[in-house]
Amino acid sequence: MWKHLLKMKQSYYLVLAYALSITIAILVYATGGTHNSIVNFMNIPILIASSTNRKSKGVIHAGISGLIVGPFMPLFTTTGTPQKPLYWVIRMVYFLILSFVVGTFADYYKKEFEKNSRIEKEISESHLATIYALAKLSESRDDETGTHIERVSELCKILTEKLSHHPKYSGYINSNYIDNIYIASTLHDIGKVGIPDSILLKPGRLTPGEFEVIKKHTTIGSGILAKVQEKYPSNTFLSLGYNIVYYHHENWDGSGYPTGKSKEDIPLSARIMVVVDVYDSLRSKRVYKEAYSHETSLDIILQGKGTHFDPDIVDVFMENEALIRDTYDRITERVKFKSSI
Repeated sequence: MWKHLLKMKQSYYLVLAYALSITIAILVYATGGTHNSIVNFMNIPILIASSTNRKSKGVIHAGISGLIVGPFMPLFTTTGTPQKPLYWVIRMVYFLILSFVVGTFADYYKKEFEKNSRIEKEISESHLATIYALAKLSESRDDETGTHIERVSELCKILTEKLSHHPKYSGYINSNYIDNIYIASTLHDIGKVGIPDSILLKPGRLTPGEFEVIKKHTTIGSGILAKVQEKYPSNTFLSLGYNIVYYHHENWDGSGYPTGKSKEDIPLSARIMVVVDVYDSLRSKRVYKEAYSHETSLDIILQGKGTHFDPDIVDVFMENEALIRDTYDRITERVKFKSSI
């Protein structure tokens, strides 16, 4: 797809270059011939063709442009005086050399750009693989279905995309933010690697003391990311990831943990995360509960609107509940199918 679009773009610039060459030739003729300086404007389409297409196509275009304002174009149109062959030949050679040099450098930098893009993609994919592995490590200890982080990341992306159309957030949420929350959301429970199995996997109700231990997963996880942030302080992905990990158990009314922040003092990414995380937890079977239906889960989330959850985010969630339900079911069924093979 990308290569097809690139070829279309190259063809567009080549057609533009030929159109400009013809236009300039008409202007040269209309203004009296090649004795005036307008013929020098032929450099522009030559540069366009040579820098945007293969070197061979650029050279062919330069040759045709040289012929248009060469033997077929008089020195003076009023008298029909032809150009001396030496003049138009020199101009033709100049056009060809210009096209060849520009095309050579353009081809070189295109190859370097493609090479660097491949390297950046490989580095990015390796980073994502590391993040995913870390997220799976924390998930593997208490997720019976094995699909929690896949569902959460996909649902966060959907909800954030829909929220970007809300007047309140349209100027804040962009494509980069959506991409970041899609990946960063997988890290929300990485702090659980520091919680003992006896508490994390306990099938019954937790004691107050055990719940205090569970709550530490937000500070453990954010502490891990804070160390990474010290090395990469300007990385927006890490900043968003930190906010999700640290604040995703805060409540709209200030009754959450670890800081007791409320309303818009809670980062937007965490306010999105908490709605998705609760929905996924409600619909998933755990050691301490059975799975709830989609409808029951919606009722519980609606009950938490304005207390547990950001009202605007709940409204957008409800507007897209069918898409959210289908996405949840699709990912769950896909993993079940793979595990059965």
